[in-house]
Amino acid sequence: MIHSLQINDLTAILAERPGKPMFYLLTPFPLPADKAEIWAQAFHCSLAVVSGMDWDNDLTPWPAPAVPKGTEPFQGRAPEFLKEMVESVVPQVEESLQATPPRRVICGISLSGLFATWAFLQTSLFHDLGSISGSFWYQDFLQWLSGEASQATFPADPSHRCYFSLGNKEGGATGNATFADIQAQTRRVVEIFHNMGYTATFEQTLGNHYVDPEPRIRAMLKALQ
Repeated sequence: MIHSLQINDLTAILAERPGKPMFYLLTPFPLPADKAEIWAQAFHCSLAVVSGMDWDNDLTPWPAPAVPKGTEPFQGRAPEFLKEMVESVVPQVEESLQATPPRRVICGISLSGLFATWAFLQTSLFHDLGSISGSFWYQDFLQWLSGEASQATFPADPSHRCYFSLGNKEGGATGNATFADIQAQTRRVVEIFHNMGYTATFEQTLGNHYVDPEPRIRAMLKALQ
């Protein structure tokens, strides 16, 4: 069953499979409902594709300088957006299911991959995590993750699976220098999650940042189904 919910300024496209894990996928724009249905059927899950957030500001964990230069600085409103997810989005989505799913997975791409990774360590609401091309270049994120976040409130254990992927053409000497070290930064994130006690996996996929996301989404759903 497919339907759409309007929750404040957010749109959630739902593909429901009662009794199956619920994936919350944060995207910059709504995905076609039939695509969500195909994925839910193929990977035996329920899927809520959530869009409509302020991409640069709702998904960033604290204020930081603009990237690239000349654009607006990041406002860092992730704590407020996570509160909206916990108090409004998840309850309304699952009310439509009329059942609590056996497992929740928070997933994102690029800045929403950064947010998903940060949010996973802020609340026990989500059992698993998926991050595609996460923006781990974000100022002070690795320092926070290897320091304060390593002593997270919620104890890690291997039953919690954390999946990370990155395109093989991302980073490098060409383009914006801020993104140059994203390959090493992503592998460092995986290492930190592994050392914290989670089951953390990394997959190298084809392509550059944000190009043809569908195969990457399918790979993530398959890995975490």
